[in-house]
Amino acid sequence: MKFIIKLTALALTLATLGGALASCRRGGNTDGDGTDSGNSNQNGAGGNKQTVTLTVWGAQEDQQMLKEMCDAYAKENTDKTYKFNFGVLGEGNSSDKILGDVEAGPDIFSFPSDRINTFYAAGALARIGGDAETKVKAENAEGAVDAATVKVNGEDHLYAFPVTGDNCYFLYYDKSVFEDPKDLQSLDRILDVAEAAGKKVHFKINDDGWYLASFFFADEDLKYDVTYNDRMVEEKITINFDSEDGLDVMKSIRHYIGRDGFVAQTDDSKIIAAFTPDKNGKREAAAAVSGTWNATTIKQLLGDDMGVCILPTVKIDGEDMRLSGFMGYKLMGVGGYSKNKGEATKLAAYLTNEQNQLKRFKDRGFAPTNKKAAATTEVVNDPVISVALEQAAYNRSQKNVPSTFWTPMASLITPLLTAKAEGKTVTDEQLQGYLEALCKQIRKG
Repeated sequence: MKFIIKLTALALTLATLGGALASCRRGGNTDGDGTDSGNSNQNGAGGNKQTVTLTVWGAQEDQQMLKEMCDAYAKENTDKTYKFNFGVLGEGNSSDKILGDVEAGPDIFSFPSDRINTFYAAGALARIGGDAETKVKAENAEGAVDAATVKVNGEDHLYAFPVTGDNCYFLYYDKSVFEDPKDLQSLDRILDVAEAAGKKVHFKINDDGWYLASFFFADEDLKYDVTYNDRMVEEKITINFDSEDGLDVMKSIRHYIGRDGFVAQTDDSKIIAAFTPDKNGKREAAAAVSGTWNATTIKQLLGDDMGVCILPTVKIDGEDMRLSGFMGYKLMGVGGYSKNKGEATKLAAYLTNEQNQLKRFKDRGFAPTNKKAAATTEVVNDPVISVALEQAAYNRSQKNVPSTFWTPMASLITPLLTAKAEGKTVTDEQLQGYLEALCKQIRKG
């Protein structure tokens, strides 16, 4: 379920397309407000019902679910005859497949929220207006609405329907080690308990800027900003991670990397291995930072000992600050070149409504963005999804991230791990140098 999107290559592609994208945008991003567009239906002879054909693309794992939803929509709207064509659109290749031939794209398609600017720039998305826009904003969580919004000429416009909101990370822990919930409030206390039990805490902050950003996002004053032109190509990028506040964060990271129980060089396979009992029934990990994509496996390994909670606080310049990561959403867009925009908008609104967000939760385990769906007893009582929704309140939307951000962030703290392995000390001056090098690579214009 994890989708960490690194858009450097996509940004270069958009810059190369240049004027062609501007042309696509002018032709494609017209409104879809839920009204018939006038050219989407065909009248049958002799007073037969209109026939509407819509093409819907989604993930391979969602195909059966989408078919069931569309069948239900047709049964609820018997004034017309609906024909649906389904196609597979994986999260990993959605940009390539949609941008490969924008005008021949589907009427409706699902995509990760961090690609919304790319699709808007290519004219691949119709604007969502009218009653449809009003309902989306009223019924969905604020972060999800923001993720579905594009800033155009200084004004925010809705260009997609929120579908799910759980692409983030939080803490899994072993209840047999952490018997007191108070021990999970701070990373320092978590490490104290883990080390006393001879165990480790896994947190992939090396080789992955997606996770490392959580330390910097803990300080609300540390930010980046991207200025786009009218083709959504980056013109200017600013970032203040090399400030005094940023240095305080690096000092904090240095402290935690120095702890014996902290494992920064890890990945999903190592986390699973660390939660797997050895021949004596002992597990290496007391806790690990991960997301919903590992929930089933970790539950199988820990059983009733599996605990889940939001990210802890860390000490930054003597102050407790809550770790806060990226938040990714899944969205559903109406094709910018759809000949059935009105009908497609109605269907997309239905596929993402309260009822069907609950169906996604039951069938696929996804967290709803619809506020009523998220408040249902079955969602609230799900230990993993409820924590993902709670974590979302602290996180930053994975949108408008500089294309230059990911590569330098991935290697920022590697020198700290090297120094630890070699028994060396990294000075404050060196930390500042790392931050200055980072920001130099990220800034633009």
